[in-house]
Amino acid sequence: MASRWRKHGVRLIWWTGALALGVAISLLADATPASVMIVAPLPVLLAFWLARNRRWVLAEGIVACAIGVYMGARAMQPRALAPAIAAVVDSDRRVVAEGWVLSAPEIADDGSRLRFSLERLDGVAARATVALSVASGLPDLLPGDALRVTARLRSVRGLANPGVADSATRARAAGIDLFAGVGASDAIVRLDDSDIGFRAPVFTIVFRWAARVRRDLGRAIDQVVGGGAGVFLHTAVLGERRGNDPRVEDGFRAAGATHVLSVSGLHLAAVALVFFAGLRRALAAIPRLPLWVEPRAAAALIAIPAIGFYTLVTGSAIATVRSALMMGFALMGIAIGRRGGALVAIAAAVLVLLAWSPLVISDISFQLSVISVLALAMLVPRLAPGGKAKVGSLTASTASTDGTDAVAATRFLRSRRWLGGFAAATVAVGLTTAPLVTHYFGEITPAAPLGNLLLVPLVEMIVVPCGLGGAVLGATLGRVWGWPLLTLAGWAARAALAIAEFFRCHAPVWLTRSPNAFETAALSIGFACLLASVRRSASGRGAVGAAAAMLLAVALGSMGVRDLARRWNPNLVVTFLDVGQGDAALVQMPGGATILIDGGGTYDGSFDPGAWVVEPFLRARGITRLDAVVLSHPHPDHMGGLHRILNRFPVSRLWTSGDDGHNPDYLLLLSEARARGIPTPVPVLWEAGGVVIEPLGPFVTNRAGGDFFEGIGVPEGTTVNDASLVLRAGFAGRSVLFTGDIEANGEGEIRGRMDVGQTVASDVLKVPHHGSRTSSSLEFLDAVRPGVAVMSLGWRNRFHFPRPEIVKRYRDRGVRVLRTDLNGAVTITIAPDGVLSATCVRGCR
Repeated sequence: MASRWRKHGVRLIWWTGALALGVAISLLADATPASVMIVAPLPVLLAFWLARNRRWVLAEGIVACAIGVYMGARAMQPRALAPAIAAVVDSDRRVVAEGWVLSAPEIADDGSRLRFSLERLDGVAARATVALSVASGLPDLLPGDALRVTARLRSVRGLANPGVADSATRARAAGIDLFAGVGASDAIVRLDDSDIGFRAPVFTIVFRWAARVRRDLGRAIDQVVGGGAGVFLHTAVLGERRGNDPRVEDGFRAAGATHVLSVSGLHLAAVALVFFAGLRRALAAIPRLPLWVEPRAAAALIAIPAIGFYTLVTGSAIATVRSALMMGFALMGIAIGRRGGALVAIAAAVLVLLAWSPLVISDISFQLSVISVLALAMLVPRLAPGGKAKVGSLTASTASTDGTDAVAATRFLRSRRWLGGFAAATVAVGLTTAPLVTHYFGEITPAAPLGNLLLVPLVEMIVVPCGLGGAVLGATLGRVWGWPLLTLAGWAARAALAIAEFFRCHAPVWLTRSPNAFETAALSIGFACLLASVRRSASGRGAVGAAAAMLLAVALGSMGVRDLARRWNPNLVVTFLDVGQGDAALVQMPGGATILIDGGGTYDGSFDPGAWVVEPFLRARGITRLDAVVLSHPHPDHMGGLHRILNRFPVSRLWTSGDDGHNPDYLLLLSEARARGIPTPVPVLWEAGGVVIEPLGPFVTNRAGGDFFEGIGVPEGTTVNDASLVLRAGFAGRSVLFTGDIEANGEGEIRGRMDVGQTVASDVLKVPHHGSRTSSSLEFLDAVRPGVAVMSLGWRNRFHFPRPEIVKRYRDRGVRVLRTDLNGAVTITIAPDGVLSATCVRGCR
């Protein structure tokens, strides 16, 4: 019977792995259900042929992989909205939306967010799941509450940039159909039962109860622990984000322990272990109960719903749900006397999550948590020092001489085994997840082993159990009962914050380029093979070590080849990034020199394209330093993302027109540049790699004292838009004109540069001011005579750019119009022979 269970467990692991591989292939290939059905006969025929030859395992794997490909392609397709909802989204008008809350509001970096089920739209029945962002305030709502909000509904449409993850995939994985936003929490109206004609489903009672418990536990923590330690307890114990100091997050990142700032799988494991072990001992201590019920099995059955409820209380993050499912399967095995391996529990948990949403495989926390658990299950037993034989032999040899010495030696060896096992776990998890962290975040934390060794035991063994236990006692029995445990948790939290601050000040964080998906997989598997070769026999070590060397060599070689190809690329490559309603463009010159022109941004600061678009794009391209950063003018949609870039990249110079635009954020940008030692010279003619960068305006003239001076500067009375720094990049007889947000007066000045011998005509024009009616005058277009016009703007932006008459003006002149809202990021390539080509992430139609 046991062998049959093991056989079924191995097949479950095989099926789950093949299914996950199929989903990953589908996402990487951006497959559609139609394309999958076209090629479906090939794997079906192959599986049939393998089955006829009794190769059942391979046949089952191919079938599971094919099913995964179809599941991924199907999940990638946006869900069809009802005609009434689609019409409202297309009209871009404000509507009255009513529904019931799906999840309790969560604090985010840019305000707060919640999900609600749309039930009525302007009084008409309509069904969809909406993610509602609140710029200011935290709504006092619980799951199941009915609400009314007046807002614009936006479809799920991410930003399309090469090498950057699409946020639309993450939204679809969470089941989001629409987005909406309000300025403040008081814009949301909570409805009474008498005001609505719909009710929340019964299952929301559980979520509502969990949210209330979470609120009560938070109040119990606040009664005893305050300040930064209290905020940390809310984060680590309850999964609540309450505006952690950015320096705290920087410290934990430098220590490689950011996972302790959320309720991760490790938190849940610590809580489950303490609960299960304590409950088992308590049941075993009850007289005569072990005669009727096996304490271990009973504790396992009771622990399963407790773990599930704690998962609900802490917000049901992907990593927590995965751990809860794993522990649930493992505890169920204990309860029925079928103790399966860790790999079987992992496979079962992953299978359930993939069945719930195949797109969960694209979630960063899911990937990190699965790889971490696989490393713990497969590598730590091999790396951790053995101790049973040594303890036993040492005890036997010393027992006859001194029993006290034997006990001390046994305790010492057990402590050494525990420390060795923890060190092995830190090394295994750190090495196997480092490529994934580098892929997504472009950074390496060399102090992570030491940081985890200091912080993880402190948080997982003291902060989380004591904080949770004290909060439960304080919420149920009163403050006095929870005070001792919460006080201890507060002390431990302060110690953890002090350690994180030490790492922030002294531990390095290496910012690197990002490996692609193939390189990341090869590096992770290569490091895993390298660790797996430890303590093997000579023959086994040779085979596994050779596989590790080959994988690591291939990955590093691929990264080296890509970097050489970038540096030796003879073309001028200009990429207009899709940053929403704003501007950002990267100029890559032959020889590797790079210029970033603007960084995108939002007026309310709700989205940082520097962190989510520009930096990931640069690191994916292998760019770790910039020769110049250019700010056309100090408006938020051009400047907001540059703060991140100046603080995370070495920059040789910062160019601006000198106009502050009466914007304090511009002065902050300059102070950040000075703090980093970045010079801010007046823009002048600059040549690199055969590319000539020529400033065309705004120019200021000074004839005081008989001296004549003309250079980049802002004439008195010029508006912020017309004071935009205009640059022209020329290469191989072609040119690209970057115009910022100049309007009619600024365009007139650019035309006037022709009178002093400067060339204005360009093959590619970055359309001024996103296609507004105040720009792109007929005289300006006649002077520039572009062949391609690129409009950088947001999808269905609130300014209604571009104006239809402006688009018609370009098309009447035979200019090819490309738009980042429709085409995604637009890449213009100019070869040394002058051949110009354009590519777009969403196609250049």
